[in-house]
Amino acid sequence: MRKSLIITIIAGVVSVLTIASCSKDVYDEETHEQLIHYYSSVDSVDQQHMWLLSQTKSLRYQVPSGSSYTQLRIYSADPLTSSSAELMNQIYVSGGQSGTFSVNVPYQLSTLYAALVDASGNLAVTSFPSSQLSVDFTDVTTGTALSAITPQTYTYLFEENYPEPGDYDYNDVVLRVSQQRTDEKQITISVTISAVGAAKQIAGCIRLVGYRFEDIDTVYTTTGKSFNDGINTQMLYFHKDTDFLIEGRNHEAVLNLFCDAHWAMAFNLSADYGLFQRKKYNVSTSTGDDYQLRSTRTLNYVINFKDGSALNNFCLDTLDPFIITDYNAGTWETHTEQYKSAQVLHEYFVPSFKDLPWALMVPKADFLYPLEGTEIGYRKKTDSGSVAMFGAYTTVGHSFGEWAEDHNNYLDWYLYPNTQFTF
Repeated sequence: MRKSLIITIIAGVVSVLTIASCSKDVYDEETHEQLIHYYSSVDSVDQQHMWLLSQTKSLRYQVPSGSSYTQLRIYSADPLTSSSAELMNQIYVSGGQSGTFSVNVPYQLSTLYAALVDASGNLAVTSFPSSQLSVDFTDVTTGTALSAITPQTYTYLFEENYPEPGDYDYNDVVLRVSQQRTDEKQITISVTISAVGAAKQIAGCIRLVGYRFEDIDTVYTTTGKSFNDGINTQMLYFHKDTDFLIEGRNHEAVLNLFCDAHWAMAFNLSADYGLFQRKKYNVSTSTGDDYQLRSTRTLNYVINFKDGSALNNFCLDTLDPFIITDYNAGTWETHTEQYKSAQVLHEYFVPSFKDLPWALMVPKADFLYPLEGTEIGYRKKTDSGSVAMFGAYTTVGHSFGEWAEDHNNYLDWYLYPNTQFTF
């Protein structure tokens, strides 16, 4: 019943894009909203919700005059004493220089660490509250970093169903993404495919928000490899472009990751006896005909810009990872909430109502995503009026369901997994 009902309601969505005058006849957004809400994992959703667990801040800085520092870095912890410190941003500076730069800060992070770095790699470190919008290097501690640089990494979780209701396990595609300034005109973006819990072709891209296709000189990977190496495009239903960089509809720069998420993870075909099969990877603790455990796969994309003057504001919020799927003869993009209307490569219908999103960005590199068939967090009233709590993130006072109903609170829900229900 569910499938036929969805098709009845949404069958005209693709037509809406080309037959605007008939849109009210072929698509009823109110009915679509009711359908989505019927399958929602929560009773109500905060209509102000943007599903953000971090915010981008612009920080002012002043490099001491006469100094020989060459870089300014922001860390999530003290790099002189903590091996878990993540590099949140890095810009190139010189003595006496002042200006601003951007950094994406998780709401749960109360203290930031700024470091001036000289040509020998020595650090002058100071700390400041994450609420502060300027960096002061009057009082610093000097030394060398305790461990190698680990860039700030976020986990992006996607539902494949858009514009249908999802099953809200958020594991159809799981990506770990980071960015790092690696030269004055260069950004390196690291992409790890951790899981594919879907059964159909899913393509993946990253839009570089605010940067044009023509702004970029070259793109390559550090290994020379691609997620699409060896792929037979004849087995693809859509999105057959394998170039590293493609141009969006609004001339924006788009990093083209993979045509097929399954191929990107199943690069060792010997595991399937030489035959490519779309199975579900790393979403179940057991293996079988439909499920397999696979090593994650990481590629580092080196992007050389023609002009580096605008790169001080390049941070994780500049990245818009999205997946592409087909549905009812149309091609659809699934973005996080803040970019859901982007329509980067394709035109598609964007509903205005708010319910659970089809994509989430979580500011944690090793976020434990739900197992296949397990909702991320269930908080719904039963017929008796009591509240049912079930799913992967349901710790009372720290649950996903509570956050869904109040975007200002329960912002630490992703730190409280039920490990019986997560991978």
